[in-house]
Formats: sequence, structure tokens, C-alpha cells
Amino acid sequence: MSSQDITRNFAEFVSETQFSDLPKEVVDQAKDYILDCIGCTMGSYAVPEGIQIAKLGKEFGSGTEATILANGHKTSAAAAAFVNCKLCNFIDADETLYNYYHIGGVPFFAALHAAEKVGASGKDLITAVVVGYEFSYRFCQSYALLTINEQGGTDIAKASGFGFNSIAAAVAAAKILGLDTESVQNAMGIAGYYTAVPLISKWLYTKPLGNLKYQDMGWFSFVGLISAFFSKDGYTSDPCIVDDIGEYSFWKAFGMLEFDFDAMVRGLGENWGIMEMGIKPYPCCRWFHTPIYMLKTIMKNEGLKPDDIDAITVKVHPAVAKSELFQSLSRWDDWEFKDAVHAQYSAGYILACAAYDIPIGPQWQLPTTLTNPQLVEFSKKVTSIKDEKCEQKMIAYLNSDQPKGKLMTQVHYTLEVVSNKGTFTDTAEYIYGDTYDPDHSLSRDELKEKFIGNSSAVLDAETMKRVIDATYEIDSFESINDFTALFE
Repeated sequence: MSSQDITRNFAEFVSETQFSDLPKEVVDQAKDYILDCIGCTMGSYAVPEGIQIAKLGKEFGSGTEATILANGHKTSAAAAAFVNCKLCNFIDADETLYNYYHIGGVPFFAALHAAEKVGASGKDLITAVVVGYEFSYRFCQSYALLTINEQGGTDIAKASGFGFNSIAAAVAAAKILGLDTESVQNAMGIAGYYTAVPLISKWLYTKPLGNLKYQDMGWFSFVGLISAFFSKDGYTSDPCIVDDIGEYSFWKAFGMLEFDFDAMVRGLGENWGIMEMGIKPYPCCRWFHTPIYMLKTIMKNEGLKPDDIDAITVKVHPAVAKSELFQSLSRWDDWEFKDAVHAQYSAGYILACAAYDIPIGPQWQLPTTLTNPQLVEFSKKVTSIKDEKCEQKMIAYLNSDQPKGKLMTQVHYTLEVVSNKGTFTDTAEYIYGDTYDPDHSLSRDELKEKFIGNSSAVLDAETMKRVIDATYEIDSFESINDFTALFE
């Protein structure tokens, strides 16, 4: 297959894929993904910044065609996609592929609100979610993010971003609208030109952040949705947005170091990307999840209380160790701006929440928790340094012929806890919550617990149960509007 036909071949896959083509395990995984997206949206609405975001649903759009899930407000499909997807990402508990790539709710909310607008079915929604996720998954595994520097260490690309998700959202919405191959191609091209500047690398070295996240996931879902509707109405665009056109290829605009075009289409319809998704157990940066789990395990096994602990040293991902932002935030006691966004990237604060067993969910980012004197004081005990073994693993992987997009799965964590009961050390080479690793993935019951932890401040127990039950029966809904009516 020519690398100049990538866009069209992917668009053909999108237009031709039917619900009946999806294996049962893919459908089941999509339902898990949908429940997680909804729960993360609810969790963000429980913090003050989330309420601010939800207000945009009234100010930014009008209409009755789509639903802001957290408060039941009716608005336009585009406004709902923006607000719900932005909420889904705000507390940083949303799906994250391969320990780095935030796909999160982008394809889901573009599909959901397109489905509300046109009255599509639950089966249509699942199909759209799966093919939308597929685009982001394949784009992520196709490009190289890190390079080996002159000193023999690793450097992150000077420009990187998640803007390719705009195309995934367009794919998902286009599938809901039943667009043919050429129209899907057009929708992909329109979304590609609407994508955001790749500012993640700058973000890693910026402080303070205010309320800004690494990229605006709501924007990606929004522009993908409107791109699909533009294409439906006959608006044409660049038909080769992800094709290989040499120095002027789309991936070059993201500052990527190399790109595997064949990986974009190899095994389409046989290997499903959503089976690789990464569910985050905790509301914080993905790079801290395994150390959190390690600390909780040590404390449980050794019968430690927070006051028993004198010091914690956590060896972290090299990107964390090199980021001035992350290192400054690690000392939560010295950090002036104690807000939800900054807390998500503070090793000291996050491990304090874990040590004190703060209920997992939005409680970690409520103002009273962020300034809790016990947590602030405990954060002084935490030191984070680079894990050299992690960097060595990544260098070995970069020198191999393995898919470069999986580089960030090459992890090594070390956690040392010094206490009045002794010194305890643990190491790990897994990413807690990734679904492709059965030994460390969340069970469905654990996923439901996460949903309840995120949603309990917004939904009552009866409604949470109805939403959970309905999500796992979503393929039986003739109209997705009957599903979203649960949130009114």
C-alpha cells in the first residue's frame, strides 16, 4: 500500500466498518471506556473549576439537541462536545494510552453529541467510538517522541502535542453521520487544519500554569464534530491529511522525529486499538500512578501510618525529572499556587493524598484538600529523582525496531520509604491500570468503583446505578437520546 493512500484507506475503513464487525471483547472494552469517560466528566464538575467549565454550555451555545452530562443543561451539539470533553480531562483521571498519549474522551463526546443531534442508536455510538479511537491509537504508535542526546540520555521532542485527536473526533462524528469514504476523508482534512499548536513541550517548562492543561481536549472534540458536519454539507478539504508528502507531511508540523506510515493502516479491522487503552486509577499525571500504588501497597503490607514515615524517595520518569515545572511542584509546601491543575503534577502532594488515604476522585483536588496542613507537611518528606534504569530501558527500546509509539511503556520505578518501622523499597516495571496488561489492569468492578468515586458528589446512588447499568446495555438503545435522558 502506498503511503500516499493512508488517508483514503483509513476513511474507507471508517465508512465500511459496521457494529457487526466488532468482536465482543471490543464492544465490551468500548463500554468500559464510555463509563470511564462519563465518570471523569462528573468528577471534574465536583471541583470549582469544573463548574466554571460547565457554565460555558450556557454562554457558548444555545439549543436543545445535546446534553451537558454533569448538570443536564441542554445546548448545541458542538458546545456539549467542548464542555463535556474538557470536563472529562480536567481532573486528569481520563484514559491515557501507553503512559503518555491523552486520547481520553475526545472521540466519545464527538460521537455522543453527534448521535444526540441525529438520534443515532447505541450500536452506532459504539461503532463510532471504536473507529475514532482507532485513529488516535494508530497515530500514537506511529511516531517517535524522544531522541537520544549527545550525552547518551533522552530528550523529548521540542514540539509535541495531542492535536491529532481532532481527526479522531472527526472520524467518530463522521461515522455517526453515515458519511461515505470521500466525505470521511474530507472531514479528516478539515479537522487536521483546525488542530492546535503542539505546545506540550513548552508546557512542561512553564510555571505557573493557571488553569491550563497540556492541550485542550474539549477543543479537539469540538472541532472534530464541526468538521464532520461541514463535510456532510459538502464542504471539501485537503484529501491527504495524513499521507506521506515528504517534508510537508502533517506529522512534521508536530515536531515529531519520525513516522511509520504503514502502522496507520496495517491490520485495520483485525487489531483493535481500543483493546490497548490505559485506564487511570487516580486523578493525576499518569507518570505517578505506579508509585502511588507502590506506596499504598507498602503501607498496607507493613502496617504503616503517615506519621510513621520519615522520608520517601521516588525515582521517576526522566521527563518528570528534567521538567522544572514538575520539580518545583514536587515541594507542595513551597508552591504558591495550590490549585487543582498544579496538584496533578506534584509528586509530594499526590503521595501525601495516597498516604492519608484521601478518597480517590475529585476530593484530591478540592480547595480544602489542596491546602490541608497535614498533606502540605507530609509533602516535605517526598523527594523525586530520575530513575536511571527507566532511561536505560528507553534508550534500548529506541535502538530496537519496536513501534516507537510504545516507547513510554518502557518504565522502571523505584520507591523507598524510610519509617520508624524500617526502610522498605519496591521496584516496578508496569503501568498500573493499562488494559493490555492483565496483571495490572483494573477489573470491571474496580472501574465501577472509580466511576462511583468520581460521580458521587454529582449523582445520587440510584442515578449512578442506572447510568452504570445503561452503559453496559447501551447497544440496546434505539436512540442515544434515551440514554442521555438519564442525566436530565
